[in-house]
Amino acid sequence: MKTKFTLFFVLTLAGCLLTVVSCKKTPPSPPEYIVEGNVSESANGKVLYLMDYSLRKNLDSTVVDSGKFVFKGIVDTVRYCRINVDREYANLILEGGKITVDFEKHNASGSPLNQVLSDYNQQKDSLMKLSYQLYTQMKEQEKDPQRLKERLDSANVLWMSVYYQTLDRALDANTNNVIGMIVASDLAMSATTGKMDTVFAKLSSDIVGLQMVQRLKDRNELLKKTAEGMMYTDFTVEQPDGTKKSLSDYVGKGKYVLVDFWASWCGPCRGETPNMKEIYSKYKGDKFEIVGVAVWDKPEDSKKAIEEDKTTWPQILNAQETAQKLYGVNGIPHIMLIGPDGTIVARNLRDKAMIAKVAEVLKQ
Repeated sequence: MKTKFTLFFVLTLAGCLLTVVSCKKTPPSPPEYIVEGNVSESANGKVLYLMDYSLRKNLDSTVVDSGKFVFKGIVDTVRYCRINVDREYANLILEGGKITVDFEKHNASGSPLNQVLSDYNQQKDSLMKLSYQLYTQMKEQEKDPQRLKERLDSANVLWMSVYYQTLDRALDANTNNVIGMIVASDLAMSATTGKMDTVFAKLSSDIVGLQMVQRLKDRNELLKKTAEGMMYTDFTVEQPDGTKKSLSDYVGKGKYVLVDFWASWCGPCRGETPNMKEIYSKYKGDKFEIVGVAVWDKPEDSKKAIEEDKTTWPQILNAQETAQKLYGVNGIPHIMLIGPDGTIVARNLRDKAMIAKVAEVLKQ
């Protein structure tokens, strides 16, 4: 009964969160901007940069003085920006007016679009907190692992539905400003390629033309080209010893191949090593192989991790951005299973699901 009440509470509160946030009718703003905020006095003398998220370049700079900073300039166009101070950060919309940055909340206030962004982020945060509360409650109530998984899976379906409704409403209300770009970026983290096609179609031509949206569109096309059922995309990487290795050295040669995009600094990546060792010890042979592809990592660090973890399958080192540029991978670990003829069988495999998938295709 308590769980049913909680789910009802989730739906009720989530319904309240679906209130449309929009800034389509904002009055004209002056062309000047003032962005200010407070930081720890330990940052005194440090240079801070106002970075354009879409262009990935710094627009302005200033020096921290007496625990304060101020950026001043002329707004040529509304932009989505970020300010970093050591490990702290804040995101903001750069538009005309006086904008106050809050590093504790990672946002800003004082202008129309920044208020919309703040409201949108609060909605997302509320949903995240509800998800955690529901997970904690179910874990305390249900001690049977299988039953707990079933209940969590069911609750996750409900939560994702509400999450997408929230983002869809925010997108529909902001198709003609940079908030729409931000929502599209959030949706791209988990939405299907078909869903993203719909998202791009809703955005105005000005917003679609922004570099961040173009990168999202490019990634979406990569995901389509390398989806399950499509042929793999080959690549060749020069190794530390001067030789070259290609994915085709291992893939498309009559074996099922588990391709693991990983890095030495990635804890979850190395957390999958015991699972892959279990798979490798059972299936290595004429029908199966594993290939590690070290990305976003220094070759010497990759080598050290291989020695520490005692992995014995082949490795392609120094692949750097290859996974991102060819397969649309924006986070690791990313493990995919490729069939004997080079067809991609599955992507985003992890843990027990990975073990089960390999067992399924090899029928053992």
